[in-house]
Amino acid sequence: MHRRYTLPSTSRGVMRRVQARCIIVLLMAGLMLSMTAVAHAASQRTAFLDAVSRFKKVGASSSLAQRRDMWKDVHSRFRRVLNMNPGSGYGPKSLYYMARCYEELAERSWLKSDAREAVDAFQRAVNHFPARHSWVDDCLYRKAALSYSRLGDAAGARSDLERLLRSYPRGDYAGRAKKLLAEVKKKAPAVTRPAPTKSVSMSSSVLRREYTRAVDRFKALQRDRRAQRDDFLRLAREFNRLSRVRGGGVYAARSAYFEGYTYDELGRRSGRRDDSRLAAEKYQRAHDMFDEDDSWRDDALFRKGEVEYTALGDENQAYADLLRLVRDYPKGDRYADAKRLLRKMDHARVTSKPKAKKKPAATAAAPADSGDTARLVNIRHRSGDDFTRVVLDMDRSVKFEDHSLPPDPSHNKPHRMFIDLEGTRLAPDLAARVSVKDGILSGVRAGQNDVKTARVVLDFQRLNKYHLFTLENPFRIVIDVFAEQRAAGAAPVKKTKWPKMPDANHKPTTKDKQVAKDVLAQLGMTIGTIMIDAGHGGKDPGALDYVYYKDKRGRKKRRIRTMEKDVTLSLARILGAKLQSRGFRVLYTRTGDTKVQLEDRAMAANIKKADLFISLHCNANRRSSVRGFETYYLGKARNDIVLRLAAKENDVDPMRISDTQKIVMDLVHSFKIRESKVLAQHVQKNCVTTLKRKYKGVRDHGARSAPFFVLIGARMPAILVETGYITNPTEVQWLRSKDYLNRVADGIVKGVEAYRKELAQVGP
Repeated sequence: MHRRYTLPSTSRGVMRRVQARCIIVLLMAGLMLSMTAVAHAASQRTAFLDAVSRFKKVGASSSLAQRRDMWKDVHSRFRRVLNMNPGSGYGPKSLYYMARCYEELAERSWLKSDAREAVDAFQRAVNHFPARHSWVDDCLYRKAALSYSRLGDAAGARSDLERLLRSYPRGDYAGRAKKLLAEVKKKAPAVTRPAPTKSVSMSSSVLRREYTRAVDRFKALQRDRRAQRDDFLRLAREFNRLSRVRGGGVYAARSAYFEGYTYDELGRRSGRRDDSRLAAEKYQRAHDMFDEDDSWRDDALFRKGEVEYTALGDENQAYADLLRLVRDYPKGDRYADAKRLLRKMDHARVTSKPKAKKKPAATAAAPADSGDTARLVNIRHRSGDDFTRVVLDMDRSVKFEDHSLPPDPSHNKPHRMFIDLEGTRLAPDLAARVSVKDGILSGVRAGQNDVKTARVVLDFQRLNKYHLFTLENPFRIVIDVFAEQRAAGAAPVKKTKWPKMPDANHKPTTKDKQVAKDVLAQLGMTIGTIMIDAGHGGKDPGALDYVYYKDKRGRKKRRIRTMEKDVTLSLARILGAKLQSRGFRVLYTRTGDTKVQLEDRAMAANIKKADLFISLHCNANRRSSVRGFETYYLGKARNDIVLRLAAKENDVDPMRISDTQKIVMDLVHSFKIRESKVLAQHVQKNCVTTLKRKYKGVRDHGARSAPFFVLIGARMPAILVETGYITNPTEVQWLRSKDYLNRVADGIVKGVEAYRKELAQVGP
């Protein structure tokens, strides 16, 4: 038997009152949350309208619209609106206006970087707008117009315009899209991807075998931390060749993928943006080549997005690619990685609020930049008759881009080029303008283009050819500007009545010989002044010779016995005295233990109008058995040994010495390469012959070409003499001997005289 218990009436009343109060509390909490959400939405709407108002105000003012900082300020306002709530309706609209800001900047600056930022932001806005939103056709049209007119991407513009007309046939921009598409089709090739090489015929079995070999080579390069740049480039070309095989199927597509992977690995080692850009392009091509259901397709897209985000800093394009991966490949093995990277990017955007400005300390003023910001500390220049060298001294290595601009008569601006230094600020004591006025340049200007970018502008007096290269320890950017080559009849020349040709038995008179000498002098084919360059110096000791010993406790120690800088200075003094005794005028880049920058050595010879430039050095190798005598002239290195030597003398990473090779090949017609080769051959031959008369075992390594920075810019025949290996126990004893240095100097003098004799073959 069960008993039934009931609450007293008073208890039931209490329970009902408690329930009623809970319901009221819940209703009030919900009301407060909804009011907070409404207030937050209202604040985002207010901020968005304020930003739009500012955008219109800047665009309507001719003075404000010319200022880059104004558009940057408007851009930051829309970014703050986006960060309030990226998922609201104002999020994609803010992205649209952020793109419009860079579009306005691109219209005025003509910088491709601004156009790329605008294109990427328009694409990101398209990805965030709901399907069929009325603003999407606006984004697609503006993106296509910029891609076509500013970036030269006709294929991308065509794809966007076709998508616009397909999805929005009656949209506001349909008419303009049709006109632009017709123009793109008329002027652009029909293919969507460039095909720089012809397709290759190959059987499937051969393709598979060569693909496997190439992949094995790639894995070996990944393990080899000392692999050269050329090794990666050769392998990339091999993968490109295999990807062009007609009907290659999956192995052709995988070859395209590994081509991108090769450039990706090269970019990680070199730090060069152009390598990473190529990697992104090749990954995109591989993605397009794979079949829709191929499991490698999402890998290619993920790696492209990763390169864009980590190496290129192109967050917008990376975000768009990763969103595409998540949308199109939800079952792919890269889905989780893409989601993780997207969350990381979203978190970084939301938390990247501007930091409050800290008050400066009462003592010394602290630097305004962070530890990752580089400084442009000095701008130097030296000028010759037809050649000017400008050097930008940095406190660390930076990435940079150079651009040339046509003259602007309306603003009285000449031809000019500028360099944008990323992550760089100007030193406080740096002069904003350096006057040059040497007939080639009128001046050099430096300014802070934005918070993170410094800009250096070179004003040309007329359109001139220029070349850039970098030096390290410390990092410098060198710009060589060449005067226009005057045509043979450019200068006013009086008409001369030429005498009749003498007969074969005619003997030249003293006057005839003097005329011949004058002609040779005007052609730069006489030798009167020689510049001797003693390599290294000051804080740069060059190659070193160590002697080993044991201390009192029996521990193995070493000390420096011989320094390259001392050997070269001693040899320079001996050689100078011998040349002066034979009637030559001798100049020196250094006469004491001082450091002279590489870029200033050949330039000094240009300014002093020297007829020859001879740079003296000692060689070194990790293997002490290596020995020999060799002479170099400017040109491309023919083997890895010469490359490593050039890296040592240039004081650069061996991985980056291949970049110097490209610079040298660009300059090979600017300097007297052929004459330098002849001089190097004469000096090498006479030095080896002279040394072999006393020293046994002298090895003749011949006259070779190599990309030595110290020879770049010399306007006269220039050579670099490696007098022996300071790391070889036999040759270092020779280098420490005055007799050996005297014989080396004798050989160089004989080589110079043999070269002068070859030039002087005019008349008896």
